[in-house]
Amino acid sequence: MSTDAPSPSAPRRARPRLPRGPRFGRDDHRLETRMHVLETEDGHSWDAMMFRPHDKDAPHRRVAVMVVHGSVGNYLSGFPRRLAFGLAQHGFSVLTMNTRMANFGAFFGTGLVNRVPLDIDAAMGLLRRIGYRRVILAGYSMGATLVTYYQAVHEPPEVVGVCTFAHPLSLPGALRHRWEKYGSEPSYSEMTIRAHRSLSVVTPEDNGDRIVIVRRAAGPTDAPEHAEVWTYRTWWASRGPEATAAVSGRWVGALRVPLAILQADADRLVPASDGTSLERAALLGGCPSVYMRYIPDADHVFSTTSDEAIDGAARWMRGVAERSRREREAPAGETA
Repeated sequence: MSTDAPSPSAPRRARPRLPRGPRFGRDDHRLETRMHVLETEDGHSWDAMMFRPHDKDAPHRRVAVMVVHGSVGNYLSGFPRRLAFGLAQHGFSVLTMNTRMANFGAFFGTGLVNRVPLDIDAAMGLLRRIGYRRVILAGYSMGATLVTYYQAVHEPPEVVGVCTFAHPLSLPGALRHRWEKYGSEPSYSEMTIRAHRSLSVVTPEDNGDRIVIVRRAAGPTDAPEHAEVWTYRTWWASRGPEATAAVSGRWVGALRVPLAILQADADRLVPASDGTSLERAALLGGCPSVYMRYIPDADHVFSTTSDEAIDGAARWMRGVAERSRREREAPAGETA
């Protein structure tokens, strides 16, 4: 007699985990939400949203986590959105914000990395006005670079920790490695020459900037999805050889608050060694503590592993929040 059922000894196929997207009405369940507009010193306005637990006695509701997005992203898309909801559900207050690098700002217009501290300053000002005295900076991908640079240079007293996800050691270095791997046109060296030449010619009409399409920048073919689009100015500011603000390896050692580095172990955009290199640079520079972890089976956007990354970050943040509370409550001259 035949049967369609597998034999008891037949191996079972593992069901693939599907990417998890935003679940409106579920991700924000039992959370307070409020829109904000951030007004920057140089006259820009960016959107932001605050998520807080409904429970007024949530253990870390008085600690704010500021979430900064990655390239070609924004405050309510992809992993930054899931991170904001997830951390709020773990009991934190979370502000997820746009910067001038949001969406295609990284490639066009005013998307200059060295000006992003003005955006983060505006968010810090908002958190101060609504009463937060302890803040954890959280950045994803390019956002990890931005929060690291900001904290290393500005050191606002409210910041008690920095938490990063899919953190590149160097944005210029990662891009150069990818372009050389795929044989981009123009090459990194050619782009450097062109950008330097273009930006040295300033005219009232275009301020010296140009749009350039780079073929085979993100893959080995001439298909549109393997191309990148930049202006010379935005490329020079964030990926050029003199873009020191975009090189986290230069800045992590200047951090004087605890640092967490959560990397994706199957990341195709960030080199596998970047996490351990960042950890080493931070400790050698004098960062007081570093937590570094690779999330198994995770791709760059944590498409099926966001819960593991968020849970790991929340555990670390709880420790940072509790330690900072004890230190601030300790009498002067004593350590908690």
